[in-house]
Amino acid sequence: MIFVGLFGYYVIPNAIRRDIISRCGMVAASTPMRSIEYLVGKFLGNLAFLTTFLGGFLLSSMAMLFVRGEASLEPLVFVCQYLLLTPAAIILVSAVAVFFESIPLLAGKLGDIAYFFLFMIFISLVVGNEVSGGRINWTRCFDFTGFGFMIHQLQHTLHTDSVAIGSSSFDPTKPTIVFPGLSMTRDWIVPRIISMLLPLLLLPAAALVFHRFDPVRTGRTAGRTNRKWLGKLQSLAKPLSRHAVAMLNTPSRGGSFFSAIWTDAVLTLTLSPLVLIALVGVSVATVSVPPQATLLVVFAVLAVVVCDVATRDTRSGTTASLYAVPRLRENFVLWKFASTSVLAFLFCVVPLAVAAVRGGTQLRALVVGILFVSAAATLLGVVTKNAKAFIVLFLSFWYVVVNDKGASPLLDFAGFYGHANARAPGMYAALSVVALVGAHLAHRARLAR
Repeated sequence: MIFVGLFGYYVIPNAIRRDIISRCGMVAASTPMRSIEYLVGKFLGNLAFLTTFLGGFLLSSMAMLFVRGEASLEPLVFVCQYLLLTPAAIILVSAVAVFFESIPLLAGKLGDIAYFFLFMIFISLVVGNEVSGGRINWTRCFDFTGFGFMIHQLQHTLHTDSVAIGSSSFDPTKPTIVFPGLSMTRDWIVPRIISMLLPLLLLPAAALVFHRFDPVRTGRTAGRTNRKWLGKLQSLAKPLSRHAVAMLNTPSRGGSFFSAIWTDAVLTLTLSPLVLIALVGVSVATVSVPPQATLLVVFAVLAVVVCDVATRDTRSGTTASLYAVPRLRENFVLWKFASTSVLAFLFCVVPLAVAAVRGGTQLRALVVGILFVSAAATLLGVVTKNAKAFIVLFLSFWYVVVNDKGASPLLDFAGFYGHANARAPGMYAALSVVALVGAHLAHRARLAR
């Protein structure tokens, strides 16, 4: 349910965007096909892919039964368990992906972030309700992930509210527990049906806002952004971005490797006005509010800003020009890591200053945490060539750290709660080095092709 309901979303988007880039969408828009028909087709395509994806999990779980030798294989039992839990999740993911892609503002990183927190809100809402006794019945209608239904079943069969994988205590002297499996109860029939039908309402809503590949609405025409306030801010930054691009593309002007690092960092700030706004907002917030209270938010914003630094050039097709710059081709990974680190340190100026005054483990943990985020963003960007992998993986890790609240010192990778021990910075520093080496090897292998 986690892999399909959360990570599945980051696998299926861009179905509409591919039609925009390839201009196939303009051909489709010129036919009598209605917008709702096109969107339903994309929805069904997403649904078919996720069903296949889910089938892989089903087969692997059956295979594990043979590996562990726990019982005889009963395929229908596995199918029934999956049907009780997962249909609402794949319908939600498929519908939200179509709806978000129909709105240009939510078709990019903003939609990726919005879906992550939307998914976590739904889990927290239904699980919290079931753990507290299921007093609010209407929340079960929003149990798209199936976690509420599963917790309810565990309460009545195993008499527990907890689910753990690998981190719970184990007593081999106790007898084996025979779990009868999940079964549909009368009080859950209607909520499970509603949870499958509710996401379908997003499809007619998507048809109302769908751009139908209008070049003006999809941003494929020049001059459109000048009519909006974000476009006006971006136009103010254009001289800086043009200068940065010129420096990167002209070896004589951008010959210094260190100047190329700074130029790439500046380019990130000038390409999107929202990044500049985020930098100013984070700086003001960390000055007016104690850094400890805002550091988690700073790192969440930072992850969104740096997620596509290593993928930007591949996506825009400018790598051939960049490789003409001395030392950039061979040191591409080091260049992107350094550029990402510069941005990260700019966003964390105030927390770094406070940590420097206090000294000790907190400053070391914060510096290592910044470098760890930069190295992870570089590795995932170079290997996957898209920003979604880093967004979902880092935000998932960030969510665990937030909910842990410093109880596990090794999870406090940047000293958010001041509980990081002496081992934590060393461990994350080692992971950063491994990530950079892995990214460099992947880049060299790609160059050798």
